Amino acid sequence: MNRHVFKLLACLLVSGVITGCSLKYAVDDPPAPGFSYQNVDPKPITIKVVDQRETVQFLVGISGLQGIDLSLTNVDDPVAWFSRELVKEFTARGVPLKLAAKDSAIPADLTLTIRKYQLINHRASGFSAWESYNVFLGQVAMGNTSCTIPSFFFNSKLPVWSMDEIQKPCVSDPMAIVVKDVASKINRCLFNYGVSNADLQKLATAAVSTVQADSPTACFPLIDLGSTNNPHAMSTLKRFAEHDDSFVHNCAVNAIGTLGAQDQFEFLVGRFNYFATNDKVMPLKAIGDIGTGQAWDHLRQVQSSSLYREENGVKYCTDLYLTR
Repeated sequence: MNRHVFKLLACLLVSGVITGCSLKYAVDDPPAPGFSYQNVDPKPITIKVVDQRETVQFLVGISGLQGIDLSLTNVDDPVAWFSRELVKEFTARGVPLKLAAKDSAIPADLTLTIRKYQLINHRASGFSAWESYNVFLGQVAMGNTSCTIPSFFFNSKLPVWSMDEIQKPCVSDPMAIVVKDVASKINRCLFNYGVSNADLQKLATAAVSTVQADSPTACFPLIDLGSTNNPHAMSTLKRFAEHDDSFVHNCAVNAIGTLGAQDQFEFLVGRFNYFATNDKVMPLKAIGDIGTGQAWDHLRQVQSSSLYREENGVKYCTDLYLTR
């Protein structure tokens, strides 16, 4: 038996008795976006990130992982990592955002206050899939404009040969997707930059090719489409929201919420009703992104259901959007 699998099984069996079990993972750099916004103001903008998290513990293990020490080998401060990656994401999109120096006496142009940021990990046993729920809640303010920024991404992976198999799908990918989702929501709130129709067509073509090739990176072209702030991306995203592959349709549904799904409520409810139990969480995220009374009513109905009590992802996502 692979030593990583054996170690986890041993931890799961005796975590209630023995301490010291640990799993360590490195976080990959989020992939660069495949687009840049048009007509961007070239004047540099400074951002101040304020850490007001309810709890500073970033990696959280629940259920079978509760007694296991989870850690990131290359991220000492998750908020500092998030801040750097957020600035890199904006810069790659053509927006000249810079992180304000901590000791600077000059006020920053905008402030992002982080109230919640966690990667919650669940595994019922050594024979079940590892599930991760990346949860983010912040408030962005610039001048007289202020917006609440929630973000959530769920993914799972059943490791077969090694516990290293969960590093990308359950650690690096969710963290990257949340960075991109937050950047897109800040853009829509404060700048409203977008991608031209010509560039959007290139992105859509790339997304189709990547998904058809069954690429392990197929999620990110779909995330790019949701980040374009161009409503013409919706038709391609809805097409892939009906894809058979769970990761593909979860990424597409996530991106629908990012893009702005105010007129997609019925479609998203249809996906929620159709998807298997675990995957219902991503339509809930997109419905939460709509932010209307109709959307809140749906989330409240879910909160009072047995699904909410039985599925961790549904609970964390629903609570995030209803208590923001």
